[in-house]
Amino acid sequence: MLNFENKIAVVTGSRLGIGRGVARLLAERGATLVLMNRGDTSDLAAELGKGAISVRGDVTSEADWAHLAKTVEDQFGRADILVNAAGIYPVAALTDMDYAEWRRVMATNLDSQFLGARALVPLMRKAKWGRIVNIASDVVGLVTPPGMGFSHYVASKMGVVGLTRGLANELAADGITVNAVHPGITDTEGASGMPNEVKAQVYMNQAIKRLGTPADIARTVAFLASEEADFLTGQTIAADGGLIKL
Repeated sequence: MLNFENKIAVVTGSRLGIGRGVARLLAERGATLVLMNRGDTSDLAAELGKGAISVRGDVTSEADWAHLAKTVEDQFGRADILVNAAGIYPVAALTDMDYAEWRRVMATNLDSQFLGARALVPLMRKAKWGRIVNIASDVVGLVTPPGMGFSHYVASKMGVVGLTRGLANELAADGITVNAVHPGITDTEGASGMPNEVKAQVYMNQAIKRLGTPADIARTVAFLASEEADFLTGQTIAADGGLIKL
């Protein structure tokens, strides 16, 4: 069993869905969690125990990331793991989408991962060890049905893959690995509003005929965040029930 005793793990988007599942699993395996969300996650921090804290902040704000990094350094002296799980996926056709909406999706899904890495890498460098795991997407990013209105989302998530590969090369000498996870459609609050056409196409092509769960994705994230994944960096792992077969 993977062990995260004495590890400090920062998880964004942990109020709901995949992020919440990741936070719970890492805490179960011994990590101390730092939860960053716009909303209040003090209830989850209390549930997780082991000194877990909730820091309210906007993942698209450089100032909020600086505040989080200082809080982590002041309270724990280091950051070992960063899981970038915050994300949004509004549906909007090209001709109905204004630039403000485009930027909102890019800021939340892609810019936030850059800001998180930039804020916490200095703490990882001090220990010459760190794990960054970014949440991307294969369901919409790689198998979008025609006419679904996800261009902004696809662009942001493919950007996550590029950022992951670039940071993996840049940070390897510091003992920091950077990987990404492509979740399939996962049984979360957010997926409940996903168009039935998307779900139908996914089910038709998956090898495992069920929705993923937050725990399914969390176990993949946990492996990439562990000591066992020392020689794995710059990779994007599809935890999708066999939807993508490369």
